[in-house]
Amino acid sequence: MARVIVIGAGLAGLATAVRLAKLGHQVTVCEKDDRLGGALGRVEADGFSWDAGAASTTLPAALRDLFRKSGRPIESLAQLEPITEPRRHLFGDGSILDLPVGDRALQSDAWAHLADDKTAKQWTDLVDKYGETWQILRKSSLEPPLMDKLPLAAIRSLKPWQSLERTAQRSLDDERARAVLRYYAIQHGSDPKLTPGYVGVWSYLERTFGRWTIDGGFGVLADALAQRASERKIDIHANTEVVGVDTDHGQVTGVRLADGKTLPAEVVVSDIDPRDLYGQLVDDPQAKKVRRKVLSTHQAQAAYVVHLGLKDPVPSLPFETVLHGKPTVVVRTGGQAPAGHQAWSVLVHGYPTDDVLDLLVARGLHIRDKVVSRQTSPSWWAGVAWEGYKTARRRAANASPIKGLYCVGAGAHPGVGVPATTLGAAIVADAVGKA
Repeated sequence: MARVIVIGAGLAGLATAVRLAKLGHQVTVCEKDDRLGGALGRVEADGFSWDAGAASTTLPAALRDLFRKSGRPIESLAQLEPITEPRRHLFGDGSILDLPVGDRALQSDAWAHLADDKTAKQWTDLVDKYGETWQILRKSSLEPPLMDKLPLAAIRSLKPWQSLERTAQRSLDDERARAVLRYYAIQHGSDPKLTPGYVGVWSYLERTFGRWTIDGGFGVLADALAQRASERKIDIHANTEVVGVDTDHGQVTGVRLADGKTLPAEVVVSDIDPRDLYGQLVDDPQAKKVRRKVLSTHQAQAAYVVHLGLKDPVPSLPFETVLHGKPTVVVRTGGQAPAGHQAWSVLVHGYPTDDVLDLLVARGLHIRDKVVSRQTSPSWWAGVAWEGYKTARRRAANASPIKGLYCVGAGAHPGVGVPATTLGAAIVADAVGKA
């Protein structure tokens, strides 16, 4: 049995903690804030409740596997529900696309109705090709740790040097279809011109596995993980900041806290910005090379999020609506509201120069006089921005050159988002192994 300390109680940190505790390790979680869950939190005010960060996911099997491998199934604590409404796309020319998730034929029909059969075929063919991309990524970097060197055939298939923007230009003639493909980079704070084309694989994952939310919001997932941590006898220290990771001859020995205490450990798992980990917390010669790589990355631009409590009647929108343009604006309608009201979350991707309400009105959503509550989400660590395909090698690996030190979360492999961070936790748990 190893003594394990997890730095940070975001989704990835908690997921790793409960997996390792189930494997028989003694686990302690240190979280500098007073609440658990990171971006899975809630914003509550005036009788409304909104998801602070994540509100939906694809690859529901990743969450199901997390709870099954740490105890009882997820259904014992939270209910995953499929999002049956299409994602709505509003374009600058006024046209509207309601694009279903989880259904190949319905997607094709939606594109044919908006544009023509040619556009429908181009979109369907491109998403079909991403099926092969998914199999390569799954076998090479999601189920096992990231390979040091991919097979040549896999590299040729992935074409990492080809950007998502280039893929859109080559594969899609309709500018609206290109905009939908670009969204898979924009939603995570990256430039499509600097994002590898294979990131468009998320279009295949949504079409194949659908998109899912949690009854009551994703804050329920944070509660469920906290409950699972309690069941697994994990020692959780809130309001506890780690200021250093102690090592001896390339081996983790523990962590130092802001209050001067030291906690011994054989394994340390970091769920914080890897630039902070390697740049401030770790001072070991073994980390010199990885420090240089990690510090060369830059943070992705987090969305600016405003939560609105609205009185009825308001425009009827599906769970998610993407308002294409500069900046790209996303409206989510899945919040909790009192009777006769609606709870919207508005995410602005880019640098807003106008007020959120002005942006909505300019895109045709006239709800200014309906606002009865307005709140802003706290900013969160948004992961690493794509700056060309070599970014994948500069992102922190799950395993460190320092024995016993691991990284999970948005800044580590395999990247940002609920499925990716959950899969990263599984990789680390498998690497540490049973007690």
